[in-house]
Amino acid sequence: MMSVRQQRQLIEAAFIPRICRCTICSRGLVTLKVSDPVSEAVLLEVKGVPAEDLINFEAISEFAAALQCTMPNMDQRFQKAR
Repeated sequence: MMSVRQQRQLIEAAFIPRICRCTICSRGLVTLKVSDPVSEAVLLEVKGVPAEDLINFEAISEFAAALQCTMPNMDQRFQKAR
């Protein structure tokens, strides 16, 4: 079984290059806040996701991919900055 720390690390890493803050409360619910790394504007905030639904890498990847589809596309801006 994956630890809470591992869950948080995988979730947060899934949103790089954005800033992602993930917390898992004692009731086992995930709160996620994703921000723009330059302006720090909040792009997405999700609360109340059961941590038990995110028990492995595949589940976390699917969760992150679904959320990323709802966020503004920042990839073009990062490509231009290079």
